[in-house]
Order: sequence, then C-alpha cells, then structure tokens
Amino acid sequence: MLAPGELVEKYDAIFAATQRYLRVFPPERIRMTVPRREKRDMRELGYHIFQIADDLMSVREGERYRQGNAPTPDSVQTFDQIIAYGDGVRMRFRDWFAQQPPELWREIRTTSYGAFPMHLYLERATWHSGQHSRQVVEMLRLAGIAAPDPLPQSFFAGLPLPAGIWE
Repeated sequence: MLAPGELVEKYDAIFAATQRYLRVFPPERIRMTVPRREKRDMRELGYHIFQIADDLMSVREGERYRQGNAPTPDSVQTFDQIIAYGDGVRMRFRDWFAQQPPELWREIRTTSYGAFPMHLYLERATWHSGQHSRQVVEMLRLAGIAAPDPLPQSFFAGLPLPAGIWE
C-alpha cells in the first residue's frame, strides 16, 4: 500500500485531472448515462468523484461510510458547479490531511463498511475516485472528444484499481 502522503498526492492529481476533463465535456451532455449504470449520468458521476473524499474526511467510529453515494444535490446542475465543488473538496482535503497525526493511519474505524485502518479507507477512496476519473475519460471518448492531458496508466501504479474500466 502506498504511504498516506503518496496517496494524497495521487488523489489531488486525480481531482485536477477530473476537473480538466469536466471542463471540456459538452454541457448539453451532462445527462449522458454511464454504461452499466443507467441510473447514473455524467452529473452524478462527476459529483461522486469528489464526494468520495468528502465522505472519507467524515469517517467516524460506528458511522456508515457512504463512499460518496449520497444523492447529488439539486443545486448542482452544471459541470461548472461540479468543478467548483471539486475546488472546495481539494482545499478541505489538503487542510484535513495536513492536520492528521501520523498515528491516524493505523487507527481502526469500524463502520457499516467494515473494520479497517484509516490508511485502507484512504487507499480505497483514492483508487475509487481514480477509477471513476478513468470512466470520465471513456465518457469523453464516447462523446467524440479527446481528454485533455489524461493521466497515463502508469500513474495508477500502486493503486488496486479494477482491471476493467466499468467494473
């Protein structure tokens, strides 16, 4: 498992890449549905990528770890609003990480997701958002647009991502 600092660096790069991708996504395609998840559209997918980190920052003993699965707020209707939400998450996440003592990553949190060290929750959140950022690249391709400066496959080394893009 990558060290917490390395995971946070990768996570921030995933956030930045996702924002790049969403900036070029055609606004009229925000309701484009995701393969294998017909109930999820680009609005929900984009928001979800950042919401995963919001949920990670709130993991507390005995609470449900939602993994970014709360409904997208009705107030978020555009890619610009998702990108702005992402800016806030990036800032809060950096500040949150900087305030955490090193021993936090060894602490076990028991939630409805299971009992794991915070380090594992951090890794899971990082690769989870990373997997979805790869899906946004694929959604751009399906919309006929090349992703700007996509993260290379080598970037994801050390993260236990699913092999398939839609897994």
